[in-house]
Amino acid sequence: MQRVRDNFIEGFNYYVPAMQGGGDLGGQPLHGRISFGAPPVADVDSLLAAQSIATAGETTTFLTTTHTPAKMSPFGRNMTVVASGAATSNVTIIGRDYLGQPMRESFTLNGTTPVVGGKAFKYIDKVTFGATGATTINVGYGARLGVPYRVVAVEREYTDNVLAAAGTLVAPVMTDPQTATTGDPRGLYTPTTTPDGAKVLEIDVNFNNFVNAAGNGGLHGIKHFNV
Repeated sequence: MQRVRDNFIEGFNYYVPAMQGGGDLGGQPLHGRISFGAPPVADVDSLLAAQSIATAGETTTFLTTTHTPAKMSPFGRNMTVVASGAATSNVTIIGRDYLGQPMRESFTLNGTTPVVGGKAFKYIDKVTFGATGATTINVGYGARLGVPYRVVAVEREYTDNVLAAAGTLVAPVMTDPQTATTGDPRGLYTPTTTPDGAKVLEIDVNFNNFVNAAGNGGLHGIKHFNV
């Protein structure tokens, strides 16, 4: 299996509309091995811890001790948001995927129940929030890992080069155009092996380069929502 590259330079947008192939992919059906490195365990307050939402606002200052792009895994991962008490106000995360493509996701708070995001962020630029009195929020990253191309099947998983059962794939979403609440256009993967920052995780997968009737899609999926 060929390995998928992850050496993109921050600050550029490498998204390719209707992308059909690449030198790091096998033949038909398109396949490859994705290495996630050794991603850390999910962390509910790695980005913001006890951020007050007593008044509506935004922040671009995050916890540098617990949040870095390296901890987001090579292709990003989903985000989670939870309130300290009863709240149904909105939180929006604005950032970029591993390609440098601008994106944003909207979360409706559900009190003390974590709201699990469906898009894979690599870089976080801003978090905005509506007001709920006497309430704080935690924002962190979840257990779902982003993938480099649109994945339609996971054949097997490896933990430190040892074969493991395949985990769970959240299928890529072909909604066009994307919205602030649609799932990731390339899909998300939850490993069988719980990430712990030490174990190296890899998967063998099949990709799909389907383009819809409007000419959108391809290996990089539908363009992310960023309005």
